[in-house]
Amino acid sequence: MPADFRPIAQIACEFRFEASHQLRRDDWSDAENDAVFGNCARLHGHSYRLVVTLRGPIDPETGMVMNFQDVKRLVRERIISRLDHQHLNDVVSRLTTAENLLYWIADQLLGPLPADLLARLELWETTTCCAFLADAELQQFAQARAQAAMAIV
Repeated sequence: MPADFRPIAQIACEFRFEASHQLRRDDWSDAENDAVFGNCARLHGHSYRLVVTLRGPIDPETGMVMNFQDVKRLVRERIISRLDHQHLNDVVSRLTTAENLLYWIADQLLGPLPADLLARLELWETTTCCAFLADAELQQFAQARAQAAMAIV
């Protein structure tokens, strides 16, 4: 390996949690909610699968981007412990679509994780349907989040 080469790698950890939710807007009629959200307008649950991917330089001393145990501890503390066996509508202040849940998850992870380290978030509601935020969406969100924090100060 060339002396000036700084290797970069991606690592991923997978997590599972069980939660209920309901896709429903209070400002819409039952008919409107049913038309837009279908069966999801009723109370139901999922066995969610979350994949957190980090991308960064490999530390020359440890040989790691980040210790898997540290990633697992962080995600369990900040995400899984708050969502597992919960009614998501009571935890997240927006419609609890997979897309909105991803931004809530990103918000919980940014800060403890540097924005440039968080490369991808995937949230699987079923074995065949997921939503994800790739690097571009995560970086855009991190910038908007930082700008909002600076406006408060």
